Amino acid sequence: MNSVTCYGGVDEIGGNKILLKLSDASIFLDFGLNFGEEGRFFEEYLQPRSGSKLHDLLALNLLPELDGIYRRDAIRPEGLEELDGNPSKPLWGCSLQSYEDAVSNGDWHPDAVFVSHAHMDHCGYVPFLGDMPLICSPTTSSLMESITEIGNLSGFDGELVEMEQRCVNHYSGGYFPGAPKVEGEDEERREIINLEHRNRAGIGGDGVNLEAIEVGHSVPGAMAALVESGDRQVLYTGDLMFHGRTHTEIVSELEGVRPDVMLCEGTRIEEEQPDNEDQVEKELAEVFSNADGLAMVGFAWKDLERYETVKNAAQKAGRVPVFDPRLAYLKARLDQSLYEEGATAFVERSGSMLYSPGDYTRSKHKVGEIPVSEWDSKRGVKDTKHLEQGITARDIRENPEEYVLQLDYYRFKNLIDLDPPKDSTYVRAQSEPFNIEMELSEKRLINWLRHFNINEGNNHEPLQIHASGHACGPEIQDMIDTIEPKKLIPIHTESPQMFENSHGEVIQPDLKSPIKF
Repeated sequence: MNSVTCYGGVDEIGGNKILLKLSDASIFLDFGLNFGEEGRFFEEYLQPRSGSKLHDLLALNLLPELDGIYRRDAIRPEGLEELDGNPSKPLWGCSLQSYEDAVSNGDWHPDAVFVSHAHMDHCGYVPFLGDMPLICSPTTSSLMESITEIGNLSGFDGELVEMEQRCVNHYSGGYFPGAPKVEGEDEERREIINLEHRNRAGIGGDGVNLEAIEVGHSVPGAMAALVESGDRQVLYTGDLMFHGRTHTEIVSELEGVRPDVMLCEGTRIEEEQPDNEDQVEKELAEVFSNADGLAMVGFAWKDLERYETVKNAAQKAGRVPVFDPRLAYLKARLDQSLYEEGATAFVERSGSMLYSPGDYTRSKHKVGEIPVSEWDSKRGVKDTKHLEQGITARDIRENPEEYVLQLDYYRFKNLIDLDPPKDSTYVRAQSEPFNIEMELSEKRLINWLRHFNINEGNNHEPLQIHASGHACGPEIQDMIDTIEPKKLIPIHTESPQMFENSHGEVIQPDLKSPIKF
């Protein structure tokens, strides 16, 4: 039976977890977390328990209860059954069969998971899946590695590409020698199948293939997927835009394909006007040119599209673009260096606050471009390029009018060192607040700007210059009309009723309900 079942991304933006069964193969199309649903239960200082996070998420219906998909050690640590009389054993109770046991017993399990791009609402729950092949672009693979290394993730959350097997061990000394504990060991890398544009990978049974199609988005490496078996085809768009530097050929290349099913994102289906990244660059260049003191801009460190825009705008304004060291690290992971592109990195004070190389041993990405995993004190392998070539707060303090600094809200503590002059400018080049938590952060952001007398002419509110990473309604509709799907399933949207399909039917999905075809 061929079917599509949505376990996320229904009447909501993000959280895509879509199970496609085609012929004898099964594949998840993304496996992301839903920020809105998690926000119903959790906040900054109330988080799932790291040691039993899978249980917490299942108990709150934040993950689907499905046999054969989750890793065994997330369900219960290896060796738990040997702890006679331990009072925690009943609390580890879970009726779900693990992925490993399903494979061993010959029971149903997914053959792979396709990750369209490295945003957490599309890949954030991948760490809980068993060791099934992970299909993505090489760039997405590198991005997930960077997120793991420098993204402040811990426990299972940080195991997007490598898994540590949790098992019961015992303390060898200390106050309680012999007492049980759970620890990770035997780190193993997931099987990752990297696909470039129009490359294919076989899935499960004979004759089922997934073809990756490059699309533009606010994070590099985004892909759509065309899954085929015989004369059956299913197209999954992932997230996409048509106004960026990455040229999306999905419309022309799939013209008239008429897939049996098209799973189409609609984040901005209600918006009539397409966004324009060139216009963002033009407006930023004007703001940077007219700024009296320091020009600052906030945007996500993974958004290399916006990096290019800000860099170009700063250079047009005659200023040196200075970027977050996390962005510099990501560029290096992709074999690129911002130093070779007329930009530089900001060196944050850390540790003893002396700009000593020793201050960065626990946050190596803040001081250089070499991957954290390649530092080796025995062989003398290290990298302090940012200390030698980067820009410090002192540099900016002395000549603020010479720079454009990437500074997101969570790095505002650096304003204390920067001490920008009155009438300095702050631009937010990303989405405006859209939930209560973000609105509270917005109030704190304005407090910082007011304290340092930034954006006085705008009532100390950030200037908003942004273009979305998603296509607008007419662009989406043109894509649908050109590809001509037989069945259209709106996903990743709060307005599924806005979709039209003149070449077939529109099926509005229900959560957890299979759609057969």
